Order: sequence, then C-alpha cells, then structure tokens
Amino acid sequence: MIGRSVTGILVVLGPLLVAGALGFTEPPSTLETAEFMQEVRKDCYNSTGDDNAFHELVTVLNSETPRCFMHYVNMSFLQSSVDSLSAQEQSKMMEQICNQIENSLTCIDPLVEKVKLCVSDEDDLQIIQKIVDTAPEALKMICNDSGSMLLKLREPLSKSCALELAPAIDECMDVISNSTMMTDLKDYTITECNEIYTMRDCIIARIRECGALTYLELFSLFYKSLLSLTPCK
Repeated sequence: MIGRSVTGILVVLGPLLVAGALGFTEPPSTLETAEFMQEVRKDCYNSTGDDNAFHELVTVLNSETPRCFMHYVNMSFLQSSVDSLSAQEQSKMMEQICNQIENSLTCIDPLVEKVKLCVSDEDDLQIIQKIVDTAPEALKMICNDSGSMLLKLREPLSKSCALELAPAIDECMDVISNSTMMTDLKDYTITECNEIYTMRDCIIARIRECGALTYLELFSLFYKSLLSLTPCK
C-alpha cells in the first residue's frame, strides 16, 4: 500500500538530496510543523509506542543531515555566480561539485534508518528503498552534459519551485483513495492505476505551473522507478 506519511517522508528526502546540489534547505521549523510531518509523527508513535523515534528523525533531518552535506560539499561553490566564468571553467566547477555531491549521498543513510523505524508496512519500505536506490541515477542525470541540469537547478526559479512542490505533492495525493492506499502495490488493478495516473498528472501540472520544467525529468525518473513496484504501465 501507499501511505501518505511515507509520501511526506519522500518529499523530505527529495529536497535533502537536491539541497546538496542547490545549496539551500528548508527552514527546520517549516519542516517540523508541516502537515505531512504530523502524519509521520503519528506513524512513528504507532510503530514504536512513543515519540522518541519521531524526535530522533527530526534531529537527524534538521541538524545531522545538513551538517553532513556541508562537510562534503563546498557551499561557496554552490552559492557563487558562474556568469563570469567561461564554458570550460563552468564545466570544471560543475564536475567538482558533482563529485562532492556523489560523496555526500551517504549522508542520507542515517536519515533513512530513522525513517524506517517509523514504517512497518512492507510496501512503504520498498518505496523508500526505491527512492534511495534511484538517487545515484538522478545525480548522474543532473551532472550529465557538463552539469547543464545542475546549472538550471541553481537558478532562483528552480529554488523557489522546489519549495512550492512539497505541499503541492501532498495535495496531489488527495486523489488517492483509502482503498488504494490499503491495497498492496503488487495487487493494483486498473482502478488503482488510474488513481496513480491522476496523481502523476496533478504533479506534472504543478511543476509546469511553477515554471521549473527541469523537475519534470527528475520526477519522471523517480515516478517510473516507483511504478515498477506495481502492475501499472
């Protein structure tokens, strides 16, 4: 089944992966009070019997993971302007940044372990693992062609769009019925698949609305990876 809280967690993981590439993160207070994080809190309590797992997750999310990224990634590179650099200089800088980000992907491991403490459903665990396994492929896509996608993701429009997409994706999840959420991924029929397709179209529309079309390629990559867990085409 697909749990709303897991989707919320994945919305958190996504920006954290991209944060290494863009040089920004969500304010901790914004994340902790977000609606989907309250659903995560409920699942943590249901899985463990207390709030300790949730508080540990928030600590890793707010402090340890960003600090780990900053250990690996030269933030001054990420925040500096590249307009005055030649194409060759831009390419060299992007190669350095991409190598740093690749090394920093290990930073999500402690976060994933904390997330798993709050998840008991096998399908949800598969979804989380799929997202993690797809991250290196997403990085390769971002860094292809001398980091052309990375350059686009550093633009102000892409950064503002990333912040808009977290609540937008949660809203798009509203089309998923309780029946579909309770159905095992492997048992999906055309009914459940049609809801997934509607959710997909909603997310694509929201990405188009915010204007950072580069995210369509990244979304397509993760969407196809998750869809492979179901009979949906």
